[in-house]
Order: sequence, then C-alpha cells, then structure tokens
Amino acid sequence: MKELFLTASVKDSDFAMACAVLQGLTWMKARHAVHRILFFHGQPQPRPLKVTRAFQQSRFIQLWKDLSIQLSRCSYVIQLAYEVLPDRDFGKETNTDFNSLPGTLRWTDLPDPLRDTPVTQRKKIEIPDQGNLPTALTDNGIQYKNEMIQESYSFVRENVEFVFSRYYRLPLSDEELGNKPEGRPRAALPPWADLRPVDPAQKWVLNVKLNVMEDSQPEKVKKANGELLAVKAELEKIFDFKAVDRRVFDTRIEPPPPTFK
Repeated sequence: MKELFLTASVKDSDFAMACAVLQGLTWMKARHAVHRILFFHGQPQPRPLKVTRAFQQSRFIQLWKDLSIQLSRCSYVIQLAYEVLPDRDFGKETNTDFNSLPGTLRWTDLPDPLRDTPVTQRKKIEIPDQGNLPTALTDNGIQYKNEMIQESYSFVRENVEFVFSRYYRLPLSDEELGNKPEGRPRAALPPWADLRPVDPAQKWVLNVKLNVMEDSQPEKVKKANGELLAVKAELEKIFDFKAVDRRVFDTRIEPPPPTFK
C-alpha cells in the first residue's frame, strides 16, 4: 500500500478553530483517539521474519509476508499501537500484558524523493487486530526500545482522511531515574496530566491522507496525488501545507520520531 499525505503544523491556540473548520468541511465530529505506541528496533543486519505462532494463522498473512520482504532489505523501527483511554488506563497500578491485547503493527518506508510537490509518498504496511505482537517481534530479534503516547483527532470526507496528531513523552520511571532501563514497556502509565508534548511549542501536526492499495499502478498514485493537491488548494488560505524533508519520516533510525517544526 502507498500512503500519500500533506503536512501542516497548527498552533495549540488555533487548534479548536482548525477542528471547527474541518468539522464543517466533513460534516462530522472528530474521532478522538489515544494510542500507546511501543517502538521496536530491527536487527543490526536485515533479515526476513521467521514464521511464529503469532501470525502463521493470521488472516493478514500476506501483509506479514510483505513485511518480511521489507525487513530483509533494511532494518527499520516498527511501531506497535494499542488504543487506550485517558480516564481508564492512566494513573492506575496495572500490569499490562501486551501479548494478550489486540494491537496494530505499523511499518513505513523512507518516503520517495520529493519532486516539486508538497505531497509525501511512502510505502506503508499496517497489520490490525493482532495478538502476541511483542512476542512475534522479539522472537525475530526485533527489540523493544521505548514508548510514547499519541493523541489524534480525525475527520473523513469520502476517501480523504484529515488527522491532527501530537506525541507525548512519558515521565521517567523509577528504574530510568536510577539508570536501570527496564528494556520493556512500563507496567503502569502515569496520570494523563503528567504527560508533556514532545514539541515544546505544543503544536499539532495536520496530515491530509490518501491510501492507494494498488501501489504498483502509477496512474492510481498520480490520481491520488492530484486529489490531495486539490484539497491543498481548497484549504490553502487556512493551512500552510509545506514540503517536508523526507528524512523527518525516516524509520530506519531509532525513536522517538522527530517532531514537525
């Protein structure tokens, strides 16, 4: 699958107005979501995945095979995303077993070089609703590195998705304060109020997205690019969509991901 998207930044003070604009544009209220993102780093030397019980019976087996091909070419950082609720999952003493929870594996390639366009294009693989994801990765030598919280507000108009997102750092755990990294996700999350945005300016990133399932068909990718440029023209007096250096989205390097300025 090929993902194409525009990128703009929105000041926190302008966020409510920006949401109101997109609510009017899409005739829907935003879907608010919070995800706990676990970052796993691939092996030093690229190699394909070994088949494990975690996915050999998966209905998404072809996506696993596609991921294996990509990992045999280059070592990437992979995200595991688990949806959480601020009033249920934060500030409570719980011991989360991620292998027992359904999560989404996210992999993205280094974007294509820009060619006089603000539209970023990259290959993407997302495998949803999977259990035993940490085991599947660690069995393949792909190790946990760290975690962050991602908050998003999304709108949809036809096949175009508008997503505001912001990453938050977790305060250091007792083990990290004592210079004893756990090497695994923390057992419990701190109170929601203790989180701090990665970007000190507390900006939101707006991405306007389109997915092209048949990414081997250039005419469909070209059509999607044109649709996004039409959205840019429609909203150019409100949002400043800029061409972004593709290295900002490089998932061959360790997390945390850089913040759009």
